[in-house]
Amino acid sequence: MASRKSANNVISLAIIAIVLLLGTSGYLWVQNNNLKNKLAKYDTEIKVFTQTQAKLEKDYNLAIASLDELKSDNLELNKLIEEQKAELTVQKNKISSLIWKSKKLKEAKLEISNLKNQALAYIQQVQDLKEQNIVLTDANQKLQKDKSELYDKLSFSSSRLAQKESENDSLLTVKQKLEKDKNNLLFKTNKASVIQVNNLEVKGYKLKSSGKYTRRRKAKNIDLLKICFKMNKNEIADIGEEIFFVRLIAPDGNTVYEEKAGSGILTKSADGTKMKYTKKYNVDYSATEENICLILNKDFPLVRGRYKVEVYNKGYLAGEDSFKLR
Repeated sequence: MASRKSANNVISLAIIAIVLLLGTSGYLWVQNNNLKNKLAKYDTEIKVFTQTQAKLEKDYNLAIASLDELKSDNLELNKLIEEQKAELTVQKNKISSLIWKSKKLKEAKLEISNLKNQALAYIQQVQDLKEQNIVLTDANQKLQKDKSELYDKLSFSSSRLAQKESENDSLLTVKQKLEKDKNNLLFKTNKASVIQVNNLEVKGYKLKSSGKYTRRRKAKNIDLLKICFKMNKNEIADIGEEIFFVRLIAPDGNTVYEEKAGSGILTKSADGTKMKYTKKYNVDYSATEENICLILNKDFPLVRGRYKVEVYNKGYLAGEDSFKLR
């Protein structure tokens, strides 16, 4: 009986062991399948990463090779190419980081496309610059040729010009003398045509309530000055309008001047200096002796003392006199 009980226990233990063994085997089988699936997924990812990296390397190397082919003896252009290659390298390293570190394949593929487009843009830029350099080189060669031809023509022209200048020296001397003689003649003619004035006299008048003017000698009572003189006959002067400038010099030595009343600046023909005049008058000249009177209204301040009056024609002093106001 005891022997039978012992046998039953052994059988029970064996069954338990078999069950545990089967459970463990099942667990290990499940774990093994999961590990296989993970390895398969990992292999797939590695394959995709490797393919993406390979495409990156291919596009990058192609861009670098294309840029290197564009190098020439132009140092500035070669420097630009090296700068472009450096920028592409930075961009490539950034994409590699996206693939392996960040595992952002979608973003990496977009950046690979951008790198390819950027490389094409760089290549086009270099090609355009090379074409421009060719055009500039041709233009420079033509310019040098034209410059050489122009220099030859200029040398020939300079030689002829020197000869011509030598021939013209005497003509220039003659021309300058003629010009000087002409100016002297014009100066003399202008001076000779001045209308001289005689019997210059200035008197003060006051306007009465009756409308008539009466002679006054006090400055405070004067409403106008009448400047009278005789125009001398001058056969050189043209018949027609003549301009006379009257310069009234006050007792303090200053010209009586009021711009609003017609005063201005006169250039003296003798030396070209400027001076103030009190008023100018347009007078008809008939080439005969004629007495005229010019009216100077009291638009100017008058004070007591001795005044000097000067009359100018064509920039020359034609006559002068003085008078006194009490």
